[in-house]
Amino acid sequence: MWPDFFTGFPFLFPTLGRINNNTLPTVGVTVGTENVTLELPNHAFRNRDYVGSFYVNLRQPIPAGTATTLPVLIGTNGDTRPLMAYNNEPITVANLAGTGIYEIHYNKYTNELFLVNGGYRPTATPAATAEAASSKNK
Repeated sequence: MWPDFFTGFPFLFPTLGRINNNTLPTVGVTVGTENVTLELPNHAFRNRDYVGSFYVNLRQPIPAGTATTLPVLIGTNGDTRPLMAYNNEPITVANLAGTGIYEIHYNKYTNELFLVNGGYRPTATPAATAEAASSKNK
């Protein structure tokens, strides 16, 4: 009944919500002396919007013992781009929480990749809030 009901629509009902072209799995993690590259499938950015977000499913853990100060790059087809944070600071291994889903903002005009969400850990310890400081004084 359902497939017959939706025959005039420009999409097929049974595939609604099942196809997620917006999440790209990593196919490998390459640790070098100067950076760590998260490899995406071939042609990952082909037919992608010029400006917008997508998700990266970091499936492979970054090997233990990797220097936490190494910058993280996103690579596909031999082309790599640095992954950036606020104020154009590079994301380092220390900033990633581990395997899982990360939201990335991509700008094809400027070839910039920004980590938006997903386990980002700042390297600096955040300043104590006034509430925490006042609870210590009591």
